[in-house]
Amino acid sequence: MAPSRIVTISAGPDPDAAIPESTAHHENEWYNQDFEGYRITEQPLYRKRHIRMVCVGAGAAGLQIAYKAERLLEKVDLQIYEKNDDIGGTWLENRYPGCTCDIPSHSYHFYSSSEEIWRYFKHVSTKYDLEKYIKFNTKVKSATWNEEAGVWRLILIAKDGTELEDQCEILVNGSGILNSYKYPNIPGIEKYTGKLMHTAAWDSSYDLSGKTVAVIGGGSSAVQVIPNIQPIVGKLLPFLRSPVWITTGFGAKYAGPGGTNFAYTKEQIEEFQENPAVLAKYSRDVEGELNKRFTLMQKASKDQKTSRDLVADIMTEQLGDDPVLTKKLIPGFDLGCRRMTPGSGYLQSLTRENVQVVPEGVVKFTKNGLVDESGNEHVVDVVICATGFDVSFTPHFEVIGRQGANIREQFGELPKAYLSVTVPNFPNLFWFIGPNGPASHSSILPILEWHTRYLFQMVHKLQRENIKAYSPKLSATNELFNHTHELMKRLVWSSACSSWFKQGKKHGPVTAIYPGSRLHYFEMLKDVRYEDYDITYWTNNRFQFMGNGYTETEISVDGDPVWYFDDPFVKV
Repeated sequence: MAPSRIVTISAGPDPDAAIPESTAHHENEWYNQDFEGYRITEQPLYRKRHIRMVCVGAGAAGLQIAYKAERLLEKVDLQIYEKNDDIGGTWLENRYPGCTCDIPSHSYHFYSSSEEIWRYFKHVSTKYDLEKYIKFNTKVKSATWNEEAGVWRLILIAKDGTELEDQCEILVNGSGILNSYKYPNIPGIEKYTGKLMHTAAWDSSYDLSGKTVAVIGGGSSAVQVIPNIQPIVGKLLPFLRSPVWITTGFGAKYAGPGGTNFAYTKEQIEEFQENPAVLAKYSRDVEGELNKRFTLMQKASKDQKTSRDLVADIMTEQLGDDPVLTKKLIPGFDLGCRRMTPGSGYLQSLTRENVQVVPEGVVKFTKNGLVDESGNEHVVDVVICATGFDVSFTPHFEVIGRQGANIREQFGELPKAYLSVTVPNFPNLFWFIGPNGPASHSSILPILEWHTRYLFQMVHKLQRENIKAYSPKLSATNELFNHTHELMKRLVWSSACSSWFKQGKKHGPVTAIYPGSRLHYFEMLKDVRYEDYDITYWTNNRFQFMGNGYTETEISVDGDPVWYFDDPFVKV
């Protein structure tokens, strides 16, 4: 019997078939035309191109970008530049006495110290070999967008002062919001001859024992450092110009008595280690509790009123019913207008015999001390500035975008961003995090993770679709700005109090906070709204990425020619 004859077909392109020139004569006369000079790219659909990504900072953002990129991205060279000699960012730099994260971390302690958190980050970076992506002791001096090349040109400064250059298609500002600490702008500070230090640059070699010490500032750092140095100093003078709500710890339902810190027992730690399901449930319960706070942030809510009354009562009790201190230190503004500050032992420490609360600001430094608003000079051995950070959202390096746009000038006193992730005029630059992000919405770590998820979606699309750059539309950014501040009217963050959420102002726009719950923010970041972006391509035809009509599946030896049978929608 003669063998049966069938037509044989190939899944991929025929390597022996010549591809005709686009200008060659076609037998169908209609096709003897040129389609605006367009030419086919000889590659399959969605072929990824190789790109370079640079992240500034090896703190929490940089580390998790490195971990995720290694597992989820392809054809991406990642480089992280870190100005310090080790990983950790704020948890490496902030080591003042009592420095603790007031968000539950369910590690060795419910509220972990800065050193404990840093050790965890170091363990992760070492265990997963993430430091191979990091170049330490290297500062970014400037980043300038090159439109023609579609890259950021970077100038770097090495430890020895020499300048280096790099470039990347994707630039991530992971240097943090509270990164560049600042001394107060008080006249005469350069004349002071005693010991001057900032909580973010603590001199651990200096002995405070028996000294007369002044602390300027009443925010989170001051609330932590004051009760920790009070027992050892000779005299302590906290200059508390503005009141702040001192609350029980966040996630207090799972904390110690009265929302206080506690150390997990050996038995609890062993159970967490041996039974991951128990740890996972506990973590989810604590995290879920932290996600229930948005109603409290509504100015007119019952939660706001009852919580405010309760916290005021607790503060009065902890101040020993002192009429002067309660009048000066219990705020008259909404709970949450300034960041609520858990402060175990803080208020009690202000009532100790060696503490003299000065409920005024400092108007000037002298050679030997400080002068308060009433004109009284206070002679002190040490001045500790717990005066916060540069909260303008501008990076510590110069950034020049399209058509010479300077980020510092564009932000000015009213920084605008798109969903706290991107900024008009600065293509392919991603912020971790930018203006009007969820900076007061519990732990920042899940927020950074969702920023990374959003970033990776855009990187994936850029690689596959012949995209040069993304930049959020100015119209979309402005409309989001209007929504943000109209909704902010009903939220406590807009109340009249001096807060870093409003760049230290009492009256002014809230520039640091997202106008919604943390879950609301995550929903907004779940899928990129590409309609809100101006997208530029490498060629004049946005469909260049479609290639020669083949897909990667068809040219792969292991490709599944019926993959669509397994699509979840098809299976319904």
